[in-house]
Amino acid sequence: MTQSRGKNWAAVVVAAGSGTRFGSDCPKQYALLQGRPVLDYTLTTLKTVGPIALVVNPAHQAFYAPVAARYPGLRIVPGGATRQDSVKNGLKSLMDVHPDYVMVHDAARPLLTSNALLRLQTAVEDGTRNATLAIAVNDTLTRGNDVIDRTGVQAVQTPQAFPYALAMEAHDRTSKNYTDDAGLIFGETGEDISFILGEVENFKITTLGDMDRAGRVLLARLPETRTGLGFDVHPFGERPDSGMISLFGASIPSDKSLVGYSDADAGLHAITDAILGTIGAGDIGVLFPPSDMQWKNADSTIFLHKALEILHDRGGILRHVDIMLLAEEPRIGPHRHVILQRLSQILSLPADAIGLKATTAEKLGFIGRSEGLAVQAVATVRLPA
Repeated sequence: MTQSRGKNWAAVVVAAGSGTRFGSDCPKQYALLQGRPVLDYTLTTLKTVGPIALVVNPAHQAFYAPVAARYPGLRIVPGGATRQDSVKNGLKSLMDVHPDYVMVHDAARPLLTSNALLRLQTAVEDGTRNATLAIAVNDTLTRGNDVIDRTGVQAVQTPQAFPYALAMEAHDRTSKNYTDDAGLIFGETGEDISFILGEVENFKITTLGDMDRAGRVLLARLPETRTGLGFDVHPFGERPDSGMISLFGASIPSDKSLVGYSDADAGLHAITDAILGTIGAGDIGVLFPPSDMQWKNADSTIFLHKALEILHDRGGILRHVDIMLLAEEPRIGPHRHVILQRLSQILSLPADAIGLKATTAEKLGFIGRSEGLAVQAVATVRLPA
């Protein structure tokens, strides 16, 4: 944890808003940014700080629960009627850990860097009692036809950080509504605001255009491109009772079953191994050994999600997969749309970033004799240098 001087930190992440200006059914803090929810990036950066209170709208459980599951110990706190009420709820939820300091951060600022975070923490540990990240405003500002003097004007960012007791005192005292916590603490306690150098890239996602901008920034931070290869084979068995097999995560009609320890989805197995190969993380057999009975008949999406989780923990993102099915049957042409739709959902990739092809073995070998099928997959990822 980032507690270089023996001081205890905690964080409140505000994620209870609906983001009406974002223009999507999915709130902006849960929208996918290069295949990962915006909130996931935010929590990844802040997890080194200490205990985190994630303030949410309970109605958004379907969005936040999968992300929260990746962060053991995360405190889920219901939001309030306003952002200020939500922050207060988050602060109260941390009382039992008795932090020396606390920071408050917007979930929709996913590009916060560890350097900016360290500058903020250092300032507070050096005695600053009311600190916020901020950047100078360089653009000309106008109100109607009147140009506003921008001398000394700054754009306030988050996180904002304070002694925990001071933040609690100010929130308990106020009956006014403030736009941010640094302003609240100044208004209620008189503690001057210290503006700590922020970063232009630490902007708050508000519109779909901001998502595009954030995606470009993120890719620029991931200069290394790697590829990994995966290959899997499964034999056919007798016709399944359902008349369907699981292939590429989709249910496909088949006269035969696929035989394997899990659900025998050779497509997802090959993709999983390809992703693991990009980061030297072994293969399915290492992570999910067949000697472990819990994986018998398991849904192979579990394996693929784990591979993606490991990739994300390394700071990487999946950019593309290319897949080749080698089989006489089943014919996947009629089901191509369904398969691509399902893979897009599982991999959080657009359909045009998924290559799906199939070929036969021209009646040669075990594939040509329809004794089984094979899948080869290549994954391309971006990683930090």
